[in-house]
Parts: sequence; C-alpha cells; structure tokens
Amino acid sequence: MMHPLSLLPRPADYSCDVCRRVVKVSYACVECEFDVCVFCALEQRVLHHPGHKEHALTLMKKEAYFECDACHEEAKDSSYVCTICEFWIHESCAFSPSIIPAPTYHHHPLTLVYSIPDIHRYFPRFCGVCHQYVHKSYWVYYCHKCTYFVHMKCSTSTISMCCKSQANFKGEGEISVAMSTIPNSPRLIEKHWSHKNHPLQQLQFTIGQNSNDENDDDIRALICDGCIQPITVSDPSYYACIQCGFFLHSFCATMLPQELPVGASSFHPNHSLLLQKGDKFYSIVECGVCCLATNGFYYQCQTCDIYVDIRCAFLPRRIKHKSHKHHCLVQRQSSESICSVTRFRIGKGMEYACETCSSFLIHIYSAIFPSRMEHKYETHPITLRSPPFFYEGVFYCEICEEQVDNQYTLYHCSESDHSFHYYCFGLLINIKLGGTIKVDIGGEPHTLALVYKTVTRKNLTYTCSNCAGSYDSSYFALECDGCGYLV
Repeated sequence: MMHPLSLLPRPADYSCDVCRRVVKVSYACVECEFDVCVFCALEQRVLHHPGHKEHALTLMKKEAYFECDACHEEAKDSSYVCTICEFWIHESCAFSPSIIPAPTYHHHPLTLVYSIPDIHRYFPRFCGVCHQYVHKSYWVYYCHKCTYFVHMKCSTSTISMCCKSQANFKGEGEISVAMSTIPNSPRLIEKHWSHKNHPLQQLQFTIGQNSNDENDDDIRALICDGCIQPITVSDPSYYACIQCGFFLHSFCATMLPQELPVGASSFHPNHSLLLQKGDKFYSIVECGVCCLATNGFYYQCQTCDIYVDIRCAFLPRRIKHKSHKHHCLVQRQSSESICSVTRFRIGKGMEYACETCSSFLIHIYSAIFPSRMEHKYETHPITLRSPPFFYEGVFYCEICEEQVDNQYTLYHCSESDHSFHYYCFGLLINIKLGGTIKVDIGGEPHTLALVYKTVTRKNLTYTCSNCAGSYDSSYFALECDGCGYLV
C-alpha cells in the first residue's frame, strides 16, 4: 500500500533515500522511515525531450559513469535514459537551456541544436571556445548568423578564448561591430609547411556582379589543395599562391592539428598520425578509411605507412543515417560484406554498421553522399533516392546515357524526370585535377596535366602512350593538351 509523504523537518543525520544527500527538510513517510529531498520529490521522472523525439526518457537517480549521447563527455551523474534504444544523457544536459541569450564569448545569442546542420557538414567544424573538433552528431550551441559552434561543456565558460577584433565602418554615422577572427590567421604566411617555395597571401573569395555562365567554370575551379573542396562565398577566407595556383581554405591552412595523438583515430588507434601532403601534385595516396585516392592533405602513420585523408580523419564514430532511421550506426572495420545502400562489396577500409540489426551496414562514402545536389545542366535540385521506386519505366543516366539499375541508389529529379548514376557526378573523386608538368618525351616537349579519364560508354577504352596498355574503366592519367599524349 502506498503511503502519503509529508513535508517535515528532519534530524541532522537524515539523508534522502533517492540521492543520498543530507537533508534538513524532506518529504517523509514516518511509518516507513522513507525520506525524499525536495529536489528529488519535484524532479521530472519522465521527460519528453526534443533532442530525442522518438521516445520518452526516464530519470535514473543512481549516479553512473557513462558517455553521454548529448555532450559525449564521460562523467558520473544522474541520467535520463531511453529504455527502448539505449539513448543515455546526463541529467544536466537534459535541462541545458535551449538559448544562451548573451554569452560572454560571442556577440549573438546561441541556440542549442542536436546535431550540426546539414549545410555545415562539408568541412570539419571546431568549437569557438576551445577550438577542438565538434562532431556532427553532438548537441552543440550554434549561431546561425556567424556559423559559430560551441561545445556544451564550453558554453558555460566565462572566459572567452575567441579572438575578437573591433572594426569600425564609417558611412551614415559610425558603427562599431565586433568580428570573430580565426586565431593564428596572419595576412601572409611566409613558409607554409605544405607549400614552402612561395609565401601564401590571405584573400577573400567574392563573385562579381557581372558573373555569368561563362565564368562559372572558373569559380568552380578554385579548389582547396588541402581538403579538395571548393572555396565558396559561404566560407570565403582562403590563402593563395597565385604563381602556382595553390589554394587553401584559411581553416585548412591554420587550424588542422599537425598530429593526431594515439587513440584519436578509431581506424588506427595504436599510433599517432602526422599531417602530410605529397611532394608533387600527382602524388596520390589511398585513404585507408574510405579507400579513395587523394592528392590533398592526409594523416600518416609513419610506423605502419597508413594514410587517412583529412575528411575521414574527423568522421564521427556514431551517426544517424536516413537509410536506417531506427538505430544509430557505429563505425567499425570492414566486414567484407555488401553495402546495404549501394549494393557494392566493402572490400576493405571502414564501414558504418547497426549493432542492433546485424544485417545492415553501409560503406563510409555512402554516409557522406550529399542528399541533394545541383547540376549546371539541371534546373531543379537532384535528390539521392534509395529503392524501392514506385516508377513505371526504365531509368537512364543523363550523363553517360546508360541504364540505371533501380535496385541501387541513384540521383533523380522528379520535376524533369531525369536520373543519374551517383558515380557519374564524380562523387568518388577526391583528387584536385589540372596541375601541369613539362617533360621531354622522345626529344619532343610536352605539358602534361593531371586528368580523370571517365569511361561512360561500353566498349570504350583508353590506351597509354607509354606502355600501350588499354584501360576500360575510369582512371587518373597525365595528358598533353596539345597532342593528346596520355600516360
């Protein structure tokens, strides 16, 4: 039989039977000698939280040492637990404020978001306070005006570690604006570790008012030599050596750690990894995580001669993917199985797998395919779609004009009814093309450029001008633009 609890003063040696704290006043059952402190009595036992909309969370008052699914910090604390899908967060995280209206370390309010927004996932993101990496799946405080992120644990810091400067703009009156800047971001880098021949100058990427389709190709050609991603107006600061056509996002130039310590990489946890780049523009290594080739920055284990490109070096250990919405996927070594999304065999490297559904797993690059794309020959956004397809007819790729297997993942535009192989977009290429080298071959001068030869039609082959070998699949080569000499 349940007994009512009355609010009573208690002797000095009494403690709460829930949290074990000493109490002077408690809700007590005198008959059972049961005491509950005011905090525990009024706490919310069942919580419906926007950070975990699928199920209700239950309060567990017994303190436990665990890794929180919100802040991903290991700490001993009371917790809220989802008993259905093993979602577990600190009680303090559960009641973190949804908005920090006036942080001491930033000039705009910050909003709590439960993962990094999709539009900001192209590059690694770092905390504006501690400057450490922010995983995409973490709860984080975010300023949408500045693309500014802060770890939950750093959000309560009263010491600003951000570098701020004051800029005065004069026009109709005088306005003083606080601007956040990247620490250690000089206007000129005399000798960068990745480009020692010439200094790098900091510039801002802009698109002129007269930009049109003719110069769009030039805009897309401005590719960072570090991450092999475009430099755009959304992330405009970059460093350049105009003489060599060498470009780096300011972040890639100044913020990447030179060394990942032991244990930092889930792919290769036993040794530290050093940040490297090949000596030549055509120096290509294969990333051990995604198994794709790159001539950009990578981390290397010099003991084991293992490479990890910078995109894969900061992938989260746990993700949620739209192809498997019920459970989280955990990063692990390849199991030599078939990717549940692309239907291709995962021969080596890493994969994301569901620990609950043993049959579901996806390749690393399946996880980073963009869900929506724009193409210069397509007026509408193109959407990544997975089977089953409710479509009468046959899909044909608008690029290679070959039939697209509708049992596999494909890109499709419902407005124009156009379809595309995902690999025809070059999504599996992490190489910066176009660098040139002058050579003499048989007494004749040639300027060879790094190119990607795409085989888009059946029975099409390319022949190497040096060894006469024939290739019927896409590959990288050096080609002379003047005479077509191919190596």
